[in-house]
Amino acid sequence: MKKIALLIVIFFSFTLLTACGNSTRELGETFQFDGLEITLSEEIGFSRLRNRWSDHDGEYIFLIHATVTNISNGSNELTNWLYTVYSPAGTSLDSLSWDFRETSISEVGSIQPNATKEGYIHVLYADDGEYIIEFDNINDTIEVRFELEFNFAAVPEVQTEFALGETLEVEGVEITIDDNISWGRISSRFSDLDGEYYFFLPVTVNNVSEESVGFPWSFNIFAPNGNTLDSITFDVEEEDISRAGDILPGASLSGYLHVLFAGDGEYTIQFEDWEFDDYLHFIFDVEFDPDAVPVLQTEFTLDETFEFDDLEITISADSFMGAIESRWSDRDGDDYIVFPVTVTNIGDATNSFPWNVTIFGPSGIELDNITFDVERDDITRSGDIRAGATLEGYLHILYDGYGEYMIEFSNWDDTIQVLFDFEG
Repeated sequence: MKKIALLIVIFFSFTLLTACGNSTRELGETFQFDGLEITLSEEIGFSRLRNRWSDHDGEYIFLIHATVTNISNGSNELTNWLYTVYSPAGTSLDSLSWDFRETSISEVGSIQPNATKEGYIHVLYADDGEYIIEFDNINDTIEVRFELEFNFAAVPEVQTEFALGETLEVEGVEITIDDNISWGRISSRFSDLDGEYYFFLPVTVNNVSEESVGFPWSFNIFAPNGNTLDSITFDVEEEDISRAGDILPGASLSGYLHVLFAGDGEYTIQFEDWEFDDYLHFIFDVEFDPDAVPVLQTEFTLDETFEFDDLEITISADSFMGAIESRWSDRDGDDYIVFPVTVTNIGDATNSFPWNVTIFGPSGIELDNITFDVERDDITRSGDIRAGATLEGYLHILYDGYGEYMIEFSNWDDTIQVLFDFEG
């Protein structure tokens, strides 16, 4: 009886050890653990960690594809504390699940009963040899053992520097910056950069994501001396592509990127890639071309057509004179000059003749406004003009004797002067 009792104890002890002891598996096998059915692929991928916030930035890694099915009756998941990876030296390796939280199998979240999720186990490369992935939940321990010889040639090259004409992908968009450089000069008396030269580059943006996105807001431009350049998006007349709105998935947007000129040399446009926690750069040389800077004409004479505030304006030299006849006016009896004016709205929105017009006489002194002293309506009191429409009227100027007169149009960005001699 003692022998039988001893055999029974040995049998149950063996059974208990078998149920709760170690079990060894290989890649490609399917096994059950903690209410999950797990398969780790035999095919191993090779890469390099790109995350400047990580202590392992730049280190080599390998990837094992994992398929996990929940075979329990409740929701379940394979969290990173349920498994540990050991190097060939037998030391535990740091978990990379947080560095790859979008693709790590331990970050896919809860799995409903009978559902399956896929992801990867990312492993730091320590050396060639046998690696062990140990699954342990106190009750069960399963070891997946495999030999690894790292394939450095299979590690994809990561391009972070691009030339003009090349295309980079960042934040869900493909960006191509053309090498056709154009030049301009800032004309805004309210800007600290008034008169400074700038260049602008044609840019094409393609939305390759599945949601509406726009030109990345997280970018910097560096001068040849390495300093960050001031943004001039609000100092130039043309709208900068960085101020454009979002574009739909699959759509494209074209525009210009304006850069303050800070001397000949190498310029860098740097984009921050939040997905890989990295920087991508367009690097290119610029040499100033004074002949390519358009001459901004700000002075005109009568019968010349000029553009101002999305209006095309012509003040005719075919003038005539009149006299103010209003006993209620301090100017009653004073002479004035009348100029026919033609105005075309060349913008996309309704507009009107500029209200901010200043007239100077031969003495150089600003002349009084007489728009309410004359019988006929002055063009400055006319109504709005629809896009593409043309308005004709008259501009009345107080006569100030023989000599040079100046009509000045001014807004936040531009000042246009119409100069002419009047001899009566």
